[in-house]
Amino acid sequence: MIQGTGLAMLELKQQVLAPVRVGDTVHGEIEVTAVRPTSQGNRGIVVSRVEVKNQQEEIVMSYEATRLLAGRSFEDTAVERA
Repeated sequence: MIQGTGLAMLELKQQVLAPVRVGDTVHGEIEVTAVRPTSQGNRGIVVSRVEVKNQQEEIVMSYEATRLLAGRSFEDTAVERA
C-alpha cells in the first residue's frame, strides 16, 4: 500500500485482542478511512484501519494508522486527466 511512497508514520493506535499460535493462518483487511492533502500539494495524510483475522475469522489485532505519503500534486493529476 505504501511501499516507495511512505514518508512518515504520524500516529498508530493498536489493540491486540487474541493470541496467535504456531500453525495459525492470519490475514489483514485494510480500509482507508480518510485522505487529505497537505499544504505542499504533493503529499497527503492517509488514515487506514487494519483488522488482522485468524482462520476462524476472529479479529486478533486491529489498528488505525495515520501516515504521511508522497504523491502527485493536484496540477499534475489534472493534466493527466485532460
